[in-house]
Parts: sequence; C-alpha cells; structure tokens
Amino acid sequence: MGPAGGNTLKLFHKAAFAALFVMAATTASAQTIKVPEGTEMVISIDEKLSSESSHEGDRFSISLDEDLKLSDGTVLRAGYRGVGEVVEARDNGALGKNGKLNVRLVYLKVGDDRIKLRATKGSKGETRVGATVATVILFWPAAPFIRGKDVSIQKGTIMTAFVDQDTSLPTPLPSPPGDID
Repeated sequence: MGPAGGNTLKLFHKAAFAALFVMAATTASAQTIKVPEGTEMVISIDEKLSSESSHEGDRFSISLDEDLKLSDGTVLRAGYRGVGEVVEARDNGALGKNGKLNVRLVYLKVGDDRIKLRATKGSKGETRVGATVATVILFWPAAPFIRGKDVSIQKGTIMTAFVDQDTSLPTPLPSPPGDID
C-alpha cells in the first residue's frame, strides 16, 4: 500500500472514531429513566374542592407530596405538579339530600412529560332522613328547607395514586417548580 492508501486509511479511522464519539455523546445525553406502571405516589390536593361550587369536568391542581425513589435509585423530588378532575359533583338538596363529590387524579408533570395517574376519591355528605321524616310529619311546609350537608375536600388532602402506564422520562430530570403561593 502506497502513501496515498495509508492516508486514506488514517482518514477512515479518524472518521470512524469521530462517528463513534458522536454516537456515544448522543446516547449519553438521550438516556431515560423508567417510572413503572403501578408505582405508588403520595399526592396532595392543592385547592379546596366543594360539592357546592365544583362541577363535573372542573380541573384542579395537585402535587407530589413526598420524594419518590425509583428502583434504579433515581429520585423524583416532591413538588412536581399535575392535574386532577372532578368526575361528579352534586350540591346538597331539599328534604335532606346530601351532597356528593367524586374526583380523579389525571397526571403529574415532570418537565414537559406527563405521568398518567389512576386514583379516585369520593365523598358523600351527611343525610338527614330522620329530621326530614319528622319534619314532614309535623310541619309539612318546612320540609323543603331541611338540607343535607355539602361535601368538601380540603386543600392539602393527601391521596395515594398509582402510575397508570410505564413512562420514560429523559435525563437529567428538571427540578420541580417552586412554590406559587
């Protein structure tokens, strides 16, 4: 092999090395972590919800309440925010009819990625059937004014949620957003 062939071989080796270097750098920066389906998370409701003022389809904010350590050692820090949704809301009614409020947690957002969640919570107000029956018997005109109780979920209520499907998040993970209050 002559001098020209040797130079070509050296150029080929340099090009191959450069290509491997670029591939390695790309692979290192494009790593992901997996959040497996069924992973348990402790979630906080960030707003007060009430059967009196909430409506089906209303969205509310939630946040990761405790750090979550994944099986690979990665930690999702408390503070990531997400969204929940009111599934059913019914105000209290006449004749002691109680209020009802059912919510579900939809997702938690980590950077631009969403971790889908599954969790529901339902509450019913106290029914006042005894008072209603007694009032209807004694004072028929007053019966419509006896109302059941509204239901509320207080700001800061803690719920357990589960990851709804395997989710891959790119690394490095962004920090959770700061407090908005």
